[in-house]
Amino acid sequence: MDPTIAKALALIEDHHVDHGIPTVLEMRDIRAKMEAEATGHATAAEMAHDTLISMGYRVEMVDGVIYRLEQ
Repeated sequence: MDPTIAKALALIEDHHVDHGIPTVLEMRDIRAKMEAEATGHATAAEMAHDTLISMGYRVEMVDGVIYRLEQ
């Protein structure tokens, strides 16, 4: 990314923080949470977990991280 653009984005983020406006990263989190509520899944890992189980895989997940996958 162009350093000038990176600096401009950082300044905008700082301005948002100073004025209580959600930052881009916070908006991404908000959007992800809203999408999760709409689909009934809390995280992308949970959605992947459910899909893999429906495909016949044995999936073990701890704290939102899939750590074992067996067919």
